Amino acid sequence: MAFVGVVDSNISNLTSVLNAMTALGITAESTSDPDSLRRYSHLILPGVGSFRAGMESLQASGLDQALRAAAKVGTPLLGLCLGMQLLAEVGAEFGPLPGLQLVPGSVDLLTPSSPQFHLPHIGWNEVSLVGDSRLFRAMPDPSPSFYFIHSYGFSDPQSAAVSALTDHGGPVVAAIEKDNVFGVQFHPEKSQRCGLALLKNFVTLC
Repeated sequence: MAFVGVVDSNISNLTSVLNAMTALGITAESTSDPDSLRRYSHLILPGVGSFRAGMESLQASGLDQALRAAAKVGTPLLGLCLGMQLLAEVGAEFGPLPGLQLVPGSVDLLTPSSPQFHLPHIGWNEVSLVGDSRLFRAMPDPSPSFYFIHSYGFSDPQSAAVSALTDHGGPVVAAIEKDNVFGVQFHPEKSQRCGLALLKNFVTLC
């Protein structure tokens, strides 16, 4: 039976994620204790704010090393919004800083092709899949849309780790998958039926 740990790193609002787990009938709890991560079958890393603040918070608590250790032994890990960005090798926001280095790539400021595409990118966007994605199987909508709010993102849409793209004045990485490590740039916990379906896929398929 799945037991999901929602990582509390002081950089996120956990309530919506925990409520989504409850709605799906999945047992979940929040934790800020690095030593507790080995107890869970799955881990979710939410996050809002800047890459630098996020990594510094993880480092201060020791959660950075605990998350790397959990991923190394095969625990499925899903990063949400900033949580996805923190999986990268490095982030450029407020100066270059190493991330968790679980997925190849860097996180940089979005560069839309036209001024009509404002930053931050806020709102509902359709996503298109790249290859066979475990997270997006059996979506309730053939053209699934999710809620985004961000100014930075994974910089290489051609990376082998990319599993979904969206468009905001050019291709924007919407999701990544590498072995047991997953990330979505949007907020599935705020994305209604499709968001709940994705979270269920993470817990039941991964």
